[in-house]
Amino acid sequence: MIKIWLLISIISIPGMPTVRHTAELYFDQDKCESRRIVMENNIIDRAVQQGINPVYTQTWCLESSMF
Repeated sequence: MIKIWLLISIISIPGMPTVRHTAELYFDQDKCESRRIVMENNIIDRAVQQGINPVYTQTWCLESSMF
C-alpha cells in the first residue's frame, strides 16, 4: 500500500457566506508539511492584496492508505 498525504486548507473570511476548501495530494509527509506553510502564506498574501483582512486560515496534512 502507498501512503498518501492529503493537504487540506480551509479558509474562513468574515462577512463571506461560505468557507473555501482546497485539497492537494502528496506521497510523503515532509513535502506535505513544507507545502502547507507555503500555501498558508500564499492564501494570506492574496487576501491582503484583495483588501480582505483579517483572514483565518487553517491547514493540515492527513495520512491515508490508498491503492
